[in-house]
Amino acid sequence: MNELNKKYILQMEVLTPLHVGAGAEKDWVQGSDFVVHEDKVKILNIKKAAQFVKIDDLTKALLEKNSSSLLTKLAGNLDNCVDTVFNSTYFGTNDIKSCIKNGLSNKPIVPGSSLKGAIRSILVDYLLNDSKTLNEQTLFGKASDGDEFMRFIKVSDAEFKKTNLVNTKIFNLKTTSQGGWKFSGGQNGRTNSLFQSDGFNTFYEVIEPNQKSIMSISIADIAFKNYAEKIAQFSLKKTNLINKEVEFLFEIINAHTKKYLEKEKAFFTKYATDKTPQILADYKKLDVFFTKYATDKTDKIIENINSLINQIPVNGEYCILKMAAGSGFHSITGDWQFDDYSIDKLSYTEEKWGKTKTVSRGMLHDSKSAKSRKIAIQSGDKFSLMGFIKLTPLTDDDIKKAQEEREIQRMKNEMELQVQQQKRVEQERLEQEKIQKEQQLIGDYKLAIQQAEKMCNQSNFEEAKQLIEKAENLLPSELSHYDLKQTIEKLYNNKLLHDKVLEAEKELQDKREAANRVSLEEKLKTSTKIPTVLGNVKTWMKLNGFETIPISDLDALKMKLHEIYSAMKPKEQKDWQNIKKWNELTLLIGDEMVQKWFLEITTTT
Repeated sequence: MNELNKKYILQMEVLTPLHVGAGAEKDWVQGSDFVVHEDKVKILNIKKAAQFVKIDDLTKALLEKNSSSLLTKLAGNLDNCVDTVFNSTYFGTNDIKSCIKNGLSNKPIVPGSSLKGAIRSILVDYLLNDSKTLNEQTLFGKASDGDEFMRFIKVSDAEFKKTNLVNTKIFNLKTTSQGGWKFSGGQNGRTNSLFQSDGFNTFYEVIEPNQKSIMSISIADIAFKNYAEKIAQFSLKKTNLINKEVEFLFEIINAHTKKYLEKEKAFFTKYATDKTPQILADYKKLDVFFTKYATDKTDKIIENINSLINQIPVNGEYCILKMAAGSGFHSITGDWQFDDYSIDKLSYTEEKWGKTKTVSRGMLHDSKSAKSRKIAIQSGDKFSLMGFIKLTPLTDDDIKKAQEEREIQRMKNEMELQVQQQKRVEQERLEQEKIQKEQQLIGDYKLAIQQAEKMCNQSNFEEAKQLIEKAENLLPSELSHYDLKQTIEKLYNNKLLHDKVLEAEKELQDKREAANRVSLEEKLKTSTKIPTVLGNVKTWMKLNGFETIPISDLDALKMKLHEIYSAMKPKEQKDWQNIKKWNELTLLIGDEMVQKWFLEITTTT
C-alpha cells in the first residue's frame, strides 16, 4: 500500500466466455477480414496478401467481400497471409465481434474501465437500498463538482494470453408464458422450442473460461476523507466502501450476483415450457420435468447458473460478477428495478413525431424489462451466460510467485524473439536468392509474351498458345500474360461457339414452333390457371402468325376458361368475379365478348 491508495493485487479468472468489444468498426467481416477454410476461421493480414495478389484483384475481392475469390487468388499462399487461426466451426454471414487488444502486445485485455463500470452498476443497487427512485447524480456525484465517487476507485487493465471464438444464440420469449430459441424465418425471425445452431446467431471472439490474469484495484481512502465531509446522503455507505478492506466490496458484489443469478434461474425455469404452474409444481424432480416438457437446452443453462451460484462464497474472500457483452438489460441498469424477471407484456406502444408505433420488448408492470438472453454455446454441449469472472486477492507469496512466473515468461519471450530474428535473417537471404532467380527469368518471360502477342496479331493462334505456355512455365506466379491468354483462347473458340449457338437457337425455335403448331384446344389442354391460359394463347397466336384468335378456336378458349373457373374454390372464384381481373382477355377477344363470357362463366357455374 502507498500513501494515497490502498492497492489490492487480484487474480481475475474467467468463468464463462468473456467478450469486451473493440468497437463495431473493428468487427471482422467475412471476405474482407477473415475466410473460412478447412473448417477453420482464418484472420487475414491484408498487407501480406498484397504480396501474392495483384492489388486491383485484391481490392475488388475485398470490396465485394468475396471469400471464394480471395481463396482462389491466394491459393497455396493463404497460410502465409494469416495472422490468427481459430479451430472453430463458423456458419452464417454475420460479422465476428472482435475483442479489444493491447496495442503493443496484441493480446486480449479487459480494460479497467469496463470492470469499473460493472462494479459501478452493482453499487447503484447497493446505494439505493431498495429505493425505487434512481438519480445517478445523487448517488455518485458529478466530476465537474469534484464529488464523483468512482474516481476514488481505480481499476487496472487485465491482459490475457489468447482468445477463441464462441457462437451465441438468443433465448427469447415467444409468449408471456413460454420461451424458446430465435431462428431465421419471416422478416424478424421466429422463436422455436427446438435449438438450432444457426439463424439469429452471433460469433464472438472471447477469452475462454479458466484463463487467468493479474490486475489491481486501488482505493484512495486518504483522498476520500476530504470528500466524505462534503456530503450527507449515502455518505456512510460510501465511507464503508472506501475505508473497509476490499472484502467488504466483494461481499456486496457477491450478494448482488447471487440475487441476479437466482432471478435468472427462476426466469429460465418459468419460461422453459408453456405448461401450467401446477404441472411444474407436480414435478419436484426438475430433471424429470425438463426431460418431458422443457424447451430444448434450458436444462443446460440452468446447470450453468447453478454452477455459478455454487461458486459464490458466503463471505468476501473473493467475488464473482458479470460484465461486458451479454450483460443484458438488468445488469447494465444495476438490477434494482425488479424483484423477479417475469414478463407480462411482449411489446408497448409509443408516440413519436405524431405517429404511434409498437415496440417489441419485454415489459413488467408497464416498465421496460428484458424478454431475451444471449447464450454462449461451448464445446461439450455447454450452454452458459456470458461474462462471469472471479476476482481473488493475492497473498504476498502469490504475488511473488506471479512475478517469478512473469520473469520466466519474459525470458522465454526474449528467447523466442531471438529465434524469430534468426528465422527472419535466413528468410531474407532466401528471399534475395529468389528475387535474383526471378530477375533472370523475367527477360525470357517478357520476350515470350511479346512473341505470343505478335503471333496473335498474325492469327497464328496455335504458336501463340505455345509461347504463352512457355511464359507460364518460366514464371508460374506471374499473371501479366493472363489477359493475352484469354484473348487467344477467345479468338480461337469464337467461331465454333458462334456456330453452336446458331444451331442451338434454330433447334429451339423449331421446337417452339412445332409445339405451337397444334389446335388451341390442344395447346391449352394442360393449363390449370387463367393467367397461364392467357399467356399460352398469346404465345400460340404469335408463333402461328395470328393477329386475332380464329373463330373456330374461340369455343375451345371459352370452354377452358369455364373449366378452370368451375374448379376454383369459392374464395378464389370470388376474386375472379371482379370483371377487372379479366382485362387481359379484352386484348384477345374484345370488350363486348369479354362482358358476355364473364356473365356466362361466373353465373352458370
